Amino acid sequence: MPAVLQALKERKDLFSTELYLLSAVTALQRTAETLPHFISPYLQDTMSQVARLTQVSERLTTCPQLAVRLSSLTSTLATTVPPRVLMPSLAECYNSMVDSQQSHLCPLLNILKEHVGHMEKDQLNSHQSELTSFFLHALDFRTKHCQGDLVKTAEIEGCVIDCLLVMVMKLSEVTFRPLFFKLLDWSKTEGAPKDRLLTFCRLADRIADRLKGLFVLFAGQLVKPFSDLLRQLNTAQTDKAFFEKEEEEDDDDDDDDDAVQKSSLLLQYILDCLHKIFLYDTQHFLSKERADTLLVPLVDQLENMLGGEVVYQTRVTQHLVPCVAQFAVALGDDSQWKVLNYQILLKTRHSSPKVRFSALLMLVELANKLKENYMVLLPESIPFLAELMEDECEEVEHQVQKTIQEMESILGESLQSYF
Repeated sequence: MPAVLQALKERKDLFSTELYLLSAVTALQRTAETLPHFISPYLQDTMSQVARLTQVSERLTTCPQLAVRLSSLTSTLATTVPPRVLMPSLAECYNSMVDSQQSHLCPLLNILKEHVGHMEKDQLNSHQSELTSFFLHALDFRTKHCQGDLVKTAEIEGCVIDCLLVMVMKLSEVTFRPLFFKLLDWSKTEGAPKDRLLTFCRLADRIADRLKGLFVLFAGQLVKPFSDLLRQLNTAQTDKAFFEKEEEEDDDDDDDDDAVQKSSLLLQYILDCLHKIFLYDTQHFLSKERADTLLVPLVDQLENMLGGEVVYQTRVTQHLVPCVAQFAVALGDDSQWKVLNYQILLKTRHSSPKVRFSALLMLVELANKLKENYMVLLPESIPFLAELMEDECEEVEHQVQKTIQEMESILGESLQSYF
């Protein structure tokens, strides 16, 4: 083992001689496969080399066999080395790479991902505390090691979240609950960087996607924090940037762009997570109190121009409109629908044509989701639509005609008699 690892570390001609490289990796793989209980002294070095070479193999297209061998070695380490041996070595390996070898982190985390997936239930129970500590440390990548590169940060954070999700899917409701509350507390720790909220909301969105209806059991804790964040991120209601500038950054424009980009991402994750909660709700999650907490902050996002025009349009069509329409379905109550519908209608009188246009998109989707139930809301909507038929903005005028046609199609009757 020491000889092979030394060769992989030091040989200058390693990548020019593919056969030599392949032979060294194969020797490591066979040794790990045959003597898994004897490689612990060399485990950290082995994982470091696997992570490094996996990253190299993605660029080295001339040797496809290398990727196959490395994948096989990754699986061998993940499935044959016991958790008590692998996890401390992997944590040390992570700490040695996190500052200067960040491109090696995802291949390293893939070893842990497969390892957790292979764990028996009793193994997971006995190592859950150790795993949780590691994940809380790794989830801080964005706050401690971002270095202004949001794309690379998102990629590595995504690998940590993928890995954590494998553990989450193996937990019971009883064992997941304390983990979820620990993650929530971690994101809200007093004095902690706001970047943690971005990581947490991304994680919550991914967990909601995987746990579906089960996640709704825990989502009550998110209603108030999400409502507050929706207000704090709304540029129509506050001039204060949510994310502070990095003090050491020289380029103010880039710094502003990063802060706005992070705010836009945070808003997107909140809307997507709420959408999934409403979508998978079968327990009447939206009590009157929760509905009242979320309704106005959600509809007010129609005015939120955060990120500029293109980002605003994408956010409205792909995230906000589906979220609010599903919110209406989850409400399941015509008195609440009336309040929601009226709040959207008020936005059709906004001074900005973009907001009026977006409000019309939201109305159509609301009618689409409620189907014949929208009929009770129609009398209130007609005067607002009639006003927009003479709107000063041509795009809004066209959109209101389109809205009326689509509503007629959804409701199955002509609306002309109402005008």
